[in-house]
Amino acid sequence: MENIKKNSILVVDDERFNLEILINILNPEYTVYITKSGFSAVEMTNKLLPDLILLDIIMPDMNGFEVLKKLKATDITRHIPVILITGLSNAEDEEKGLELGAADYIYKPFNAGIVKSRVRNQIQIVNQIHEVIKLQKDFKAATKTVETANRGKSIFLTKMSHEMRTPINAILGIAGIQLENETLPLNIREEFSRILSSGDLLLSIINNILDMSNIELEKVEFLPAQYDVANMIYDTIFFNIIKYENKPIDVIVDVDENVPSVLFGDEHGIKQILNNLLSNAFRYTKAGKIKLSVNAKPASGESQENTDDNVMLVFSVCDTGQGMTTEQVGKLFDEYSRFNMESTHKTGGMGLGMNISQNLIHMMGGKLLVESEPDQGSLFTVILPQGNVGAKVLGKEAVKKLSQFRTNYQMKMRITPIKREQISFGRVMVVDDIEMNLYVAGEMLLPYGLKVDKVSSGEEAIEKVRSNTYDLVFMDYMMPVMDGIETTMEIRKLGKEYENLPIIALTANTISGAKEMFLANGFSDFLAKPINMHELNEIIKKWILPEKTAQRSRSKTSSGSQTLETPDANTSTNDEVYDRFLENVAKIGEINIEIGLTYFSDMKDMYCDTLDMFHKKLKPECNILAGFLEAKDIKNFYISIHGIKSSLKAIGESELSKTALDLEMASKNNDIDYCMKFFPEFKEKFLLLCNHLSDIFSGSDMFSKNEI
Repeated sequence: MENIKKNSILVVDDERFNLEILINILNPEYTVYITKSGFSAVEMTNKLLPDLILLDIIMPDMNGFEVLKKLKATDITRHIPVILITGLSNAEDEEKGLELGAADYIYKPFNAGIVKSRVRNQIQIVNQIHEVIKLQKDFKAATKTVETANRGKSIFLTKMSHEMRTPINAILGIAGIQLENETLPLNIREEFSRILSSGDLLLSIINNILDMSNIELEKVEFLPAQYDVANMIYDTIFFNIIKYENKPIDVIVDVDENVPSVLFGDEHGIKQILNNLLSNAFRYTKAGKIKLSVNAKPASGESQENTDDNVMLVFSVCDTGQGMTTEQVGKLFDEYSRFNMESTHKTGGMGLGMNISQNLIHMMGGKLLVESEPDQGSLFTVILPQGNVGAKVLGKEAVKKLSQFRTNYQMKMRITPIKREQISFGRVMVVDDIEMNLYVAGEMLLPYGLKVDKVSSGEEAIEKVRSNTYDLVFMDYMMPVMDGIETTMEIRKLGKEYENLPIIALTANTISGAKEMFLANGFSDFLAKPINMHELNEIIKKWILPEKTAQRSRSKTSSGSQTLETPDANTSTNDEVYDRFLENVAKIGEINIEIGLTYFSDMKDMYCDTLDMFHKKLKPECNILAGFLEAKDIKNFYISIHGIKSSLKAIGESELSKTALDLEMASKNNDIDYCMKFFPEFKEKFLLLCNHLSDIFSGSDMFSKNEI
């Protein structure tokens, strides 16, 4: 008991007799300090910091009220309770003391019992406060310990996840390459398929762990920028449909045509949220339907037009899967939470996706709504505030294209061989300032037997039209010096015979009103870039002059020629050569050859030649871009980056294509600071890609053009 620290009390009174009485009353329980002076009381309080002060009011040098004022005026002594001791019975004096901050009064002559009780009451309060302060300190210390441990765990998981990605990517790459080898026995191909499927699942788990670690470490950094809404939706649907294409699920895409075509926000974060929702829908739906709905609402007010600085992007994923109980919905966002383990152990995952999505949504200032019933399915709705940049709405045409993902069958139609009629009497011209685009268009037109002229500027196109007769002209919209609209208008002015010449706009601009804009400026039709071979075939059938088809029919009757079907027999003999080349392209990890091949209807020869053209011709173009930026020629920078963006997308390089889109949108808005900041990194990655392709083409054990 002797080692227990006593509470301390400072007694201040100018009468020695009063001091002795109070010492006798208090000394057994408390450590008591005494002084006769008000000045001394202030000094001792600052030095000793007693738990309680008993303060006489009437003293010669400084009275009790003055001492009390000084004590309450400083932070270090303000919290110490003061009991005033006095022989006065004036109510005004008592009121004054309480107003100055006195905790209580003790009156003279002293009653030992009252003194002890009133002192004990104040000491109990003081001790309770001290205990609370101690608990707060202990809690902060414990919290810091937990945070340090959790931070250490998160750092470890982050490093581990990064280290694991390298071998996993190698496993996935090798398995994917082996699956392309059609000469392997069926049982071996099935094993590689299992490796690929398991590797995908493991990579997804690693990515989720990395995301959770970044959230816990507060390393999540949003990079808001303008993004193309249609491309964002397209990419996410494409990824999930390719991944789950073997499931008997009807995918419905319902996008409101009034959604702005361009918004300002973090596209990567939105894709991650949407991908988690779609992935869960596919995992927990054995068969049935999955519907993705996208619309936009005004951030405030009842107006139907998105005229505010912000717009609420709303997307929902509805499935007919197994659904959840109310209890399960309540636990949905817990880490490592999964349900119905007996029936869904094959779905994979660790239950981190929804927790990550909820965190990202909250960090973006949005909200997530969940509705679900067992055996009926689930509906997840996400509402996110996005910047409204005043862009046009998507419109019917863009929405119609997005809905083409509705079924697996429609996806597979993208690479269905096309039957092409020979139109050897026809002549067409392609106008584009990017040589690779000229090459791609020319190769796509080659199977029709057409004579194809290729020019790289509006001025050349006008001269060619003057000196030749064309059945069809493909005109790039965005070119330096004279763009596609100006060139088309000049051609129409050449004479009456040119008024009906079919001129097709080649453009990446598919937002609402684009077609009407081109038609109003002299174009006959338009074709989106990257060029889809099915759409190109429809344009050919629609616009090549009828007499050319009639000439083809007469020639067919006399010569017995047959319809050309692509790919032909000769192409198949070179499949092994092309496969070896594409294996090496896939190894660099920057180009998705599956996506690239879809733009060429799975024609490997044309795709490989396009890659060759890409690395040879666009490498100098990147240096030209740097020159435009250095000269602050934002207009020509905008035109050139637009062309490079389309070329990157055509070969299946999604990441750089999106960066190019950001630079295109920034340059369109004359935001040269953004371009100056982000173009150097883009240039570095772009040139690295070109160098990788150059190494593949030039390597002695790689693809050689002489083999084909």
